[in-house]
Amino acid sequence: MENFDATGMQTVTSYAPARIVLLAVMRTIFGLLIGLMGALAIWATWGGDMKPAQPGDMPVWWMYLVGAALAFTGFCFVTGGLGRIVSALARNCYFKAGPDGIAIRLPQQGWFGRFRLVEYNLRWNEIKQLIHFTHRINLIPVSTELRIELQAGGRVTIERHFFSASVKEIQQKLSTIEAAMGR
Repeated sequence: MENFDATGMQTVTSYAPARIVLLAVMRTIFGLLIGLMGALAIWATWGGDMKPAQPGDMPVWWMYLVGAALAFTGFCFVTGGLGRIVSALARNCYFKAGPDGIAIRLPQQGWFGRFRLVEYNLRWNEIKQLIHFTHRINLIPVSTELRIELQAGGRVTIERHFFSASVKEIQQKLSTIEAAMGR
């Protein structure tokens, strides 16, 4: 953003690489288990005597396809997990706020473990509202994120695992800073 003054910014929360590594290790283990199931499906089909006995039985090639799909899914999870471990080592990640607005720098995940550092410089007048959002599966909360709705219609999403403070704490600090700026 042009003319964004980063002076006078205070740190809202700190970057949490340990949390990212923990998430990455869990993702890698999950991927290894899925990949192992795929390898076992292929191995059992290859080494076993799997010929259709009845006209309605599943064809042999189907198990190869299922095994390959599971192995590829496992590969995606493992590379994503390893990429998150590497992204946890990223330097100069921050979440700051001040008189001009909010400045955020964090890694953004890509395919197969790749990531890039993204930087958001948002003025207070560009921000429509701050939303604490909870993802739920069968009414069970599984993750939270801070959604920064923009006046122009876009959205910046900050996942919980990137920073040490909870989403509610971040939202509260930002609201306090925003109110102190007279907005």
